[in-house]
Amino acid sequence: MDDQKALERLIALVPPPPDPLFALGSWEELFAELGTRLPADYVALIDAYGSVAFSEYLGVADARRDGNGATMGIHAREIGDSYRSFRAEWPADYRFAAWPEPGGFLPWGNTIDGDHLGWLTEGEPDRWPVAIWPRHSDERVIDLTMAEFLLGWFSGDLVDSELPDLAPVDCQPW
Repeated sequence: MDDQKALERLIALVPPPPDPLFALGSWEELFAELGTRLPADYVALIDAYGSVAFSEYLGVADARRDGNGATMGIHAREIGDSYRSFRAEWPADYRFAAWPEPGGFLPWGNTIDGDHLGWLTEGEPDRWPVAIWPRHSDERVIDLTMAEFLLGWFSGDLVDSELPDLAPVDCQPW
């Protein structure tokens, strides 16, 4: 399935909030800060939903500048620093590269359980797979785009014993 169809189906399954919350700044400013563009399905999802919490479980933030000046780049470097410190201590358990390392894990969401969801940033952004850095289990890669992953999870079509059933899925500004 292509990302546009997956996003359309996701929007039909879980309509965006009526008053989404958007960050400041432009996508171009963020892409320049990161040194890469982000996947088009992520940009389209944020343009539709804004910063959003799905079923009070998964938060996906608008990556542009917030009211305090923080961006995805700043957040990703902080998460990357934490990840690298864990990897230095337990290399067998922390196998991902961390942003901004080549192919590094770039987070786009987190759960109330402390899990980080993101991409492994190798190759073209629109083909970056979803990666999960969970708090209490093994990290893993799910070879789907973000829109395909969210649609599969929220519709129940993606079977993953580590992901909770959120049905019925709702959303609210976050």
